[in-house]
Amino acid sequence: MKPKSIKKNYIYNLIYQILVVIIPLITAPYLARVLGVEGVGIYSYTLSNVSYFILAANIGIASFGQREIAMHRDDRKKYTKIFWNLYSYQLLIGFISIACYVTYTLLFSKYSLFQGVLTINLLAAVIDCTWLFQGLEEYKSISIRNILTKLFFTLAIFLFVHTPDDLIIYIVLNGASCMLSATIMWVSYKKVADKRPKLREIQVFKYWKDTILYFLPQIAVQIYTVLDKTMLGLITGSQVENGYYEQSYRITSIVMTLITSLNIVVAPRMAYLYKKGSVAEIKDRLAKSLHFVFALSIPMTLGLIAVGPAFSQWFYGPGYEKVQTLMPICAPIIFIITMSNCLGIQCLLPCGKRVQNAVALWVGAGLNLVANLILIPQFASIGAAIGTIIAETAITIMFIIFSRKYLSFGKILKGFKNYLIAGVVMFVVLLVLRHYMPAPTVANTLIQTSVGVVVYGVVLLLTRDAFLFENLSLIGNKLGLVKKKG
Repeated sequence: MKPKSIKKNYIYNLIYQILVVIIPLITAPYLARVLGVEGVGIYSYTLSNVSYFILAANIGIASFGQREIAMHRDDRKKYTKIFWNLYSYQLLIGFISIACYVTYTLLFSKYSLFQGVLTINLLAAVIDCTWLFQGLEEYKSISIRNILTKLFFTLAIFLFVHTPDDLIIYIVLNGASCMLSATIMWVSYKKVADKRPKLREIQVFKYWKDTILYFLPQIAVQIYTVLDKTMLGLITGSQVENGYYEQSYRITSIVMTLITSLNIVVAPRMAYLYKKGSVAEIKDRLAKSLHFVFALSIPMTLGLIAVGPAFSQWFYGPGYEKVQTLMPICAPIIFIITMSNCLGIQCLLPCGKRVQNAVALWVGAGLNLVANLILIPQFASIGAAIGTIIAETAITIMFIIFSRKYLSFGKILKGFKNYLIAGVVMFVVLLVLRHYMPAPTVANTLIQTSVGVVVYGVVLLLTRDAFLFENLSLIGNKLGLVKKKG
């Protein structure tokens, strides 16, 4: 199969990711006011509980399957067989997970009704085959699917969710969108793979050891990305703190989505290059990816620290005052996670460093668990945020160490210096603007953000950042604004 254009795949995925950013900016303030801080907290808590069972249902199959299919994409018959071996295993483990989840919901859950409805999300995860298309770099199909389901879900929110009592309706709609998203991909299956092999030819347990190696680090990720919400609910005995934490982390997640979307489309190509032994090309692509990450994550992190508190006041409305304190604390997560995400997805996993990846994630998970136990009883949601930063920082440091063979440190640090200088100048300007424009209004936030973007861009132009000029030149060529030499 001919390799797909990474730029085109990124554009397809970016269109969806922009939608992912825009839609919460519309729905989040509406839901914050309609469901209330407790309703948001209950949803966050119950969703964190079902996430463990979704993780168990996948058992590392998606990550391993994407890599294997990417490595064998030139042999349609081969990757079709790989897919069905793995997908059959996914169905088996998935339905066992559903049975366990139903048992948990009936016997142990405080919010059994909400948890019961979330079974739809679990079932959607069990039948999902998106990883096949990711391995083949078919991001056009994935993006169209995601855009359609996201628009359906957004419209349904405004039509059917109007009061705190409609929390159950919101959860149903969320599950329905997940189910639609999972099933719609099967419409395009015949375009990318062959007919399913006969049942006797399918080897259900052929890859179980390999998937476990991918599953173990995913458990660690779950511990420090989801367990904090579970622990907040259990330790504080209230879902209000979960509501604060959810809304603070939501903004950082929206920002990170734009940056990490590149990692999703580049990972299959990295696996392909690793199989070919193209170390030099891997280093070059990874350096460019890190420049991209730095160029966006540094200003977004510093900008959120400066503008975030005022933004949260008018965005979420009354009842979410603590988010003003939480948002600057959560902001550094943008820089830390996007960097580790780039190294993990584009380097460690595609290049076969699964053990190192797992070690780093488990160290982070352990630190997060200990930090949560110490900090949450004293500081509630603030403690959870600090625990996440501690864990993510440790993981990023270890990822850098494990990826050093593929890192061109001189080239990377040169770009980092430019973005840091531009980011700091922008940050100082924003602090001055905040002093003279303290009112938490939409207009002030827009003005401050616009000025920040302009200042950051001007400083990069003055430092003649090579990565910026390279991409401006590419854009100019595409638009016919730059004459080609020769």
